[in-house]
Amino acid sequence: MQYTTNSLESHWMPFTANRDFKADPRLVVKGEGMHYTNHNGGRVIDGSSGLFCCAAGHGRREIADAVARQLMEIDYSPHFQIGSPPSFELASRVAALTPDEINQVFFTNSGSESIDTALKIAMSYHSARGEGHRSKFVSRERAYHGVTIGGTSLSGLMKNRE
Repeated sequence: MQYTTNSLESHWMPFTANRDFKADPRLVVKGEGMHYTNHNGGRVIDGSSGLFCCAAGHGRREIADAVARQLMEIDYSPHFQIGSPPSFELASRVAALTPDEINQVFFTNSGSESIDTALKIAMSYHSARGEGHRSKFVSRERAYHGVTIGGTSLSGLMKNRE
């Protein structure tokens, strides 16, 4: 893949020393199974975990085919006062995997949104019980809890708060 330093300027990458990266970029152009192919043609293991990982592997035909089929049916439907059968089917499948007392699913797009949603659910729960004054949360120190205001306020990672 051809690129120029100027072609890299518009993307501000998270948790990256952008100036250093752009001076000596590490670009991946293809993913297959557990491997990436870099812009020089080299093959490297995708050893990422946590943030931005693809635990299912790259280039999986069965996943691509399932996504393509669903996109041709309906690509998006909001969850505000309207629903779509696949989301209810998936929620039922997920709920069947959880302990009996956990029987509902709230979908989010990311871990950061999940943390913020969990905070809101906890606050709403206590408010509904007349305990709205309960507003303190326990979290792991120096642990990553996302990039939203809620997640960074729980985190002990001071650089994420700056």
